Amino acid sequence: MVRIRCVLLALVFLSSVTTMSGFVALNNHHEPLARTLQASYTIDINVTVVDNFGRNISGATIHIRGNSSTWLTNDSGSWEIRGLADDVTDYRLYADKPNYLTDADVVLPVTGNQSYNVTLRIIGGTILGTVTSQSGFIAGANVSIFDPILDFSTNVSPVDGTYALSGIPAGTHSVTASAPGYSPLPKTVSITAGGAAQLNFVLIPLNGTVSGFVFHATSLAPLGNATVSVNLTDRTTAVQTGEDGSYLIPDLPEGTYVVVASKEGYHSVSMGDIVVTKDNRTENVNFTLAERPTLLYGTVKSGALLLRLVNISVVGTGLFNISDTSGNYRIENITAGKYNVSAARDGYVTTVIADVVIPVGGAVDLDIDLVALPGAVLIGTVLDRYNPDKALYNVVVTIFISDTQQRTELTDPLGHFGFTELAAGNYTLQFEVAGYGPLEVRNVAVKENETTNVTFKMEPLRKGFEGFIFGFDLAHSMMILALFITIVILAVAVYLRYRTFQTPETAPAVYDQEEEPAEEKEDIAVGEPRKEQEEKDEL
Repeated sequence: MVRIRCVLLALVFLSSVTTMSGFVALNNHHEPLARTLQASYTIDINVTVVDNFGRNISGATIHIRGNSSTWLTNDSGSWEIRGLADDVTDYRLYADKPNYLTDADVVLPVTGNQSYNVTLRIIGGTILGTVTSQSGFIAGANVSIFDPILDFSTNVSPVDGTYALSGIPAGTHSVTASAPGYSPLPKTVSITAGGAAQLNFVLIPLNGTVSGFVFHATSLAPLGNATVSVNLTDRTTAVQTGEDGSYLIPDLPEGTYVVVASKEGYHSVSMGDIVVTKDNRTENVNFTLAERPTLLYGTVKSGALLLRLVNISVVGTGLFNISDTSGNYRIENITAGKYNVSAARDGYVTTVIADVVIPVGGAVDLDIDLVALPGAVLIGTVLDRYNPDKALYNVVVTIFISDTQQRTELTDPLGHFGFTELAAGNYTLQFEVAGYGPLEVRNVAVKENETTNVTFKMEPLRKGFEGFIFGFDLAHSMMILALFITIVILAVAVYLRYRTFQTPETAPAVYDQEEEPAEEKEDIAVGEPRKEQEEKDEL
């Protein structure tokens, strides 16, 4: 009895397993249970999906009628379905894909233990039309749609200039017609799944073209949106570079040209002796553009007062400049970008201007207005006493804070100066500038937390009479003349004295009363021998 029970249990178990297998097969293949129990899986089908132009289509879905399973084609547009049941006489297959129409089913007769190849088709739209010029049909023209996977292109009929692009998925497409010696012409067209659209092209003939690239001079990165131009007799032809830096200048008559590349923020570059010939492209006319130096400049003020000695710095770059006596500053060669700019000076609140944009090769004019720190403020204007419209520039203004402390400022081109952070009270100011007499003003009163404006006038120095010797006034000219006359008189006296020693007989007589007796004695002494001689003669 035990053995009989074991046999019965085994039969029940096998029956359950067979039933479960039938349910699985039924779920996978939608076959009747009886057929499933009798089927074997020995059929393989290699499926290829193409469009109505014959191109293999990847990503298309393969279906078998009566089977819930689906398969996707690979990059080559095919897929092998393995292990199909062989208990049928044929399979009905079809394929579909978004933006395409599904073609009729393909009926495939099958027998067991066989492999089959089948091609399924989906239907795309068609774009058709003509490609012509003003003189007629263009032989050798081509019409294409750029696609990274499929090659949507066709040659135009040389007989009638017609073309047709088939198998195009539904949607909007950019279609380009081109031909040697003509300017390419792009157009946009929309089609429906399996539909057709008419698109005609009229191309403009080219005499010649120039093409090349524009690069950054330092990084050699492509420069998009640069302008490349050629001056013709009657016009200037200019084009913009693409994102890859490429350009093409069409329809240039034969000749030799100068091609110019330019871009905002960069130095323009020209290239001469570019030869253009008919129906040919002059290629590799390449340019490298260098950035123009950037510049940040402006004027620092506090109200109407132009401020010198203000430190203007570009935060985070180490670049700075000190404003001059006119309040002007200038910072060059800042890398293009967005920066904060700081302005600082003793006596004034430090100011930061945020998000100042420095463009490539650009110049930014940034004026800055500083606010004085709390305390009394003295603002003054220095003028010419006799010409009130004349402001005095670079006047050294000194304010005496105490016996040991003083501060100095220079007037700006408008004659203004200012002192901040003063305590309320009376101050002495001194003014000095070339061409004017020094000025001292006492008891200039300022009030706490108020701004006092005062005007000061300086008196110009009076000019003496001009001398008759270049570079000297009259007094010094007279002194030089007197010295010259004295030297002349001394020279004449020396000369006359010298002549006296050389020729005494020509010297003028000189009388000296004290020497007369000596001369008389000399005459007597001389006369005695003469008398004796006379006596001897008589004897």
